[in-house]
Amino acid sequence: MQHAFRVGQQYRDTGSYRDPDDQFLRWIRGPLDSGIKNTGGIRDLGADRADAPAALVLVSNDGGVSQHDDPWEDTLAVNAGYVSYWGDAKAEKPYDESAQNRKIKHAFDDAAAGRREDVPPVLVFRKPESGVVEFCGLCVPDHLKIRAYRADDGTQVPNYRFHFSILNAEAVPVTWLHERARQNDDRAAPDVWQRWVQTGDRAQWPTGESLDADGCVRRYETTETVVSDAFRASTFERYDHACALTGIGEEPLLDLAHVLPRSQRPDLAEHPENVVVLNSLHHRAFDAALFTIDSDHRIRTSPAFDPAHPFLRETIIEREGERLSLPAEARVRETFLDELNAGLSWL
Repeated sequence: MQHAFRVGQQYRDTGSYRDPDDQFLRWIRGPLDSGIKNTGGIRDLGADRADAPAALVLVSNDGGVSQHDDPWEDTLAVNAGYVSYWGDAKAEKPYDESAQNRKIKHAFDDAAAGRREDVPPVLVFRKPESGVVEFCGLCVPDHLKIRAYRADDGTQVPNYRFHFSILNAEAVPVTWLHERARQNDDRAAPDVWQRWVQTGDRAQWPTGESLDADGCVRRYETTETVVSDAFRASTFERYDHACALTGIGEEPLLDLAHVLPRSQRPDLAEHPENVVVLNSLHHRAFDAALFTIDSDHRIRTSPAFDPAHPFLRETIIEREGERLSLPAEARVRETFLDELNAGLSWL
């Protein structure tokens, strides 16, 4: 059986690669003689032909079950396409003397120097409960910082905070990890990994957007022009408190997506026909011009939009040309859509 780790899926972690029911360490180790240890948050997969690890495996408690008492809280923003991960540091173990920290730091140094072929893939998992891990994605280094917390005795304890981009790969085959460990062979790697190694282009999960050289995470809810609570409430009411594209009705997940952006047309920030209610994920893709809505209210997608996330494929790619059915009280002005789409080179 060809095993693979899939984003959002959970796997049994018994803590022993010898356990036939284990789907974590056992899968990663596979047929290898040198493998991976059950050593807490930062683990490395040994390589036969190099001192550097074939892969780095990071496990985060992220509000779940903790194996160790520590103050660090990671940020696993999977739907936003990034991970911020604290390194290994304690009052009695300085961050710059940690062997595991040095392995991650070396990967960041190689990436910054353009030696991407020497950077091991980083697989991030969270631990939602005892005996279970959940795959968060295949990651590459962006940048790191040094931050500190104050221990109970008042001592300042510095630590690395590593920032990674999650690549636009829904699944990571474990055979690729084995081939990297034995022969440093990337032929079974996901295409987005191979493209990153060759060009440095980071196609980010879950939309496939390309990040800039600094790995900047885009923020679409800007604060230059703020809409009122009353306007937001009335818009949600017109759209029946649901996403116009997917029907998602959980209000904390919904945004007001402006057709003509507030930053460019503040005079239209509260125009009722310049907004569409979308869930936050589709709002992000809309603002990034990965898809649009034409003046006939049909879904149009950019040829460059190739999301690995199956929900995005089902709700956007596979609905190319489909006409949206808006609630009776909801209207989007055709001239606003025409002005927006006139600036899209792919349309």
